[in-house]
Amino acid sequence: MKNQTITVRPLSAHTGAEIFGVDLSEPVGEQTDLEIRQALNDWGAIFFRDQDITAAQQVAFGRLFGKVEAHGYASNMPSVAGQEEVKEIARNPGDVRNIGGFWHMDLSFLEHPNYASVLYARELPSHGGDTMFAHLATAYDALSPGLQATLEALSTVHIKTHAYGVDGQPRKGISPAYYAKMLEKFAGIEATHPVVGRHPETGRKVLYLSPFYSDRFDGWTRQESVPLIRHLASQITRPENTCRFRWEEGSIAMWDNRAVMHFALDDYPGQRRVMHRLTVVGPWLEPVAGSALSD
Repeated sequence: MKNQTITVRPLSAHTGAEIFGVDLSEPVGEQTDLEIRQALNDWGAIFFRDQDITAAQQVAFGRLFGKVEAHGYASNMPSVAGQEEVKEIARNPGDVRNIGGFWHMDLSFLEHPNYASVLYARELPSHGGDTMFAHLATAYDALSPGLQATLEALSTVHIKTHAYGVDGQPRKGISPAYYAKMLEKFAGIEATHPVVGRHPETGRKVLYLSPFYSDRFDGWTRQESVPLIRHLASQITRPENTCRFRWEEGSIAMWDNRAVMHFALDDYPGQRRVMHRLTVVGPWLEPVAGSALSD
């Protein structure tokens, strides 16, 4: 019986799990709510199949976990008609790049990032368009004690415009004119976050670092920072630390931006893909002893 009990099926050893026995168009009971929360804490990302919901029902589901916000000032994504909190992420056949086609955590360039994202498939290509996830806690656990201790004293500067280019050079598929426009539109949207934080619900330490948005370690030059940022990114995205979610009609993904980062694969050229996304506000990562926030 739906919404009374759930079945959780992990997708990999550490990251991602599918949840069955839930109809998100209907109210979710208290026990089911608790079980979904536990699955999200255990796996960082959870996935639902065969859902048929409206934008309003998507918002209602998001509100089970916290306040849902629009964040229109930090996004080029249009809102879904009548539902300001739900953003449309579309890749059209003529587009040369997709949105989110790089490893990242949503909104890490904000001082108080939203902790959870809920993405609903509205229109899918005939093939491709999967999303990958990598667990930030298991990545931290795999580092040497010496490197862990070093990172716990560091912070990184996350910059919104790095999605479009770095050091005056636009990324692939971005024209110089569009890059200049984005530099102007999103000027000053950046935030500094400790590299290591403690998840407020699981208690695990996580490696909070974005390969694209992280510009440098606070107090370091970018030239000094890039080699270590790249090394850490390679550790986070090791195959054994990831899962790959294959979208189907009616699929919904929810992930914890404090626990995982994700990558929207762009392997469906000439086809259209439309998703509806919302983000949820909640408790953020807690400081660890020796970090910049623990002083």
